Amino acid sequence: MHGKLHPIVAQMAPNVEQLPAVSARGCDVVVTAGAGTGKTRTLVARYLSLLADGKPLRSIVAITFTRKAAREMRNRVRAEVQRFLAHGDLTAQQRDRWQEVYAELDAARIGTIHSLCTEILRAHPAEARVDPRFQVLEEGQAALLRREVLDAAL
Repeated sequence: MHGKLHPIVAQMAPNVEQLPAVSARGCDVVVTAGAGTGKTRTLVARYLSLLADGKPLRSIVAITFTRKAAREMRNRVRAEVQRFLAHGDLTAQQRDRWQEVYAELDAARIGTIHSLCTEILRAHPAEARVDPRFQVLEEGQAALLRREVLDAAL
């Protein structure tokens, strides 16, 4: 059905409902479900399966709604790579590949939509016609500004 899972993905034991999202290729995947249903686990397994396919770390984009969720996802990816590296039966090539992934995880594109858009705009400010020194509003600032605009409009 989904072929043999790479050992780094198999160690997470994705269930039957998670496998399609983990194994899908050639398309984007959106995972939506209620709290505590395994969304992060599913996305981490998918992320690791793409890395196991040989995809470069920076070519994979994982977007979450909150910084907390992004941090959790990055930490889980890190923990799973570390757990995989603890296996004694890896080839030297496997060990080198996953140690490299582990070392580069801070540069992984795991973040919020705001962080992804910021990265794109900073890389292409002229094309986007934005000041390269722009800053993203913090949530609190945005809420205050929204309230001021609504008050002024009403």
